[in-house]
Amino acid sequence: MLHILNKPPHSDAAKQLLLALSADDTVLLIEDAVQAVLYPDWQGWTVSSAAVFLLAEDAVSRGVYSLANVKGLPLVEMDGFVELTEQNERIISWY
Repeated sequence: MLHILNKPPHSDAAKQLLLALSADDTVLLIEDAVQAVLYPDWQGWTVSSAAVFLLAEDAVSRGVYSLANVKGLPLVEMDGFVELTEQNERIISWY
């Protein structure tokens, strides 16, 4: 399942997402959710073995792209976003 989060990492939507995550899930952080890069203690990084990706365009626009690269966090461009949606039968957006 693909979970798409657009709210900051400490929002109610992010907390609900963390409760719903399963080990084989994928998380895509978009819009304000890419700010999770600034919070190394955010549970999304460690709560499960779910793969977490950041949308590169949003990381650039919010000034965290370089930090994401330094931390080795996986960034995807818009075509990667599309691929993630194609690879997952179920998608949940957390707004």
